[in-house]
Parts: sequence; structure tokens; C-alpha cells
Amino acid sequence: MVGEVLSYEQPQPYIVEDTEYTAEGIPVLTANKAFVLGYTSETDGIYDKGDCIIFDDFTLDCKYVDFPFKVKSSAIKILTAKDKELLRYTFEFMKYLDLSTDEHKRHYIAETQNQELFLPTAQVVRTIAHAFSALSSRMKTVTKQRDLFELQKQYLLRQMFI
Repeated sequence: MVGEVLSYEQPQPYIVEDTEYTAEGIPVLTANKAFVLGYTSETDGIYDKGDCIIFDDFTLDCKYVDFPFKVKSSAIKILTAKDKELLRYTFEFMKYLDLSTDEHKRHYIAETQNQELFLPTAQVVRTIAHAFSALSSRMKTVTKQRDLFELQKQYLLRQMFI
């Protein structure tokens, strides 16, 4: 089961106090589509224990996080595993489940952690985790390139119609 390979931590120590976000600093995260809500200059209560999954207890969205952060909501569970490969493998499994709900309730303890998890050998887990990590890294790079091209396009359009 998912709960047998992941540990969870409540987010209260990492909740941002000031929601007037800045353009730089420590990212403030949510597990839903927005992901990075903004940045804060707060230096206390930063989650910097290593890779984790942030899981929104209400929407069932989850994100893999590999950098220090703060969170906005107490509805987030911070999930960790004994090792990075197992964390990545379980994250991809949870994304595969395509969890969703119409109910506004806390789901992780009641339902998600009880999902059956197929756990292959350590070597297979390592291979899968590395493959998905490489794909995720490549997708981030391509997304950044796309965003830069979009900025370049906007600049050229502004120059063209001055």
C-alpha cells in the first residue's frame, strides 16, 4: 500500500505567514495547478529536508518537489520515502491513478494511503525512477525554452507595432 512506503508530515511548520508574495525568494507552493503561488522572503519554517511529494488533501493533486519551499495551505500533506527512487516511483504511481473527487474532505489518510501499490524489485524501481526523473527534467527544459520563445515573440511584436 502507498502508506507503507510513504511517510507524511503535516505542513503547519512550513505555512507562509505573509501572503503578499514577492518576485523572488523562497517559493510558496500549492499542490493544485498553480503550483508556485509566488515567493516569500521569510526565512523561518522552510521545508528543506530533501525531495518530497506535496499532496492536496482536498483536490488529490500532487507535485514532486526537489527544492526548499513554504506552503500556503494546511490541506497539504508532505510525503516522503526512505529513498529518492522509491519516492519518484510512488509519485508516478499516484499520478497514474489519476485521483480525483467531487467531495471536499481530507482524503490521504482515509483513502489514498490505502491504495494498493505494485512494488517491483529495487532495480526495477531504480530504473523506472531514473527514467521518469530524466523525462521530467527534459519537460522542464522544454517548457522553459517555450516560455523564452514566447517572451521573444512578444518583444518582437511590440517592436513591430511601435
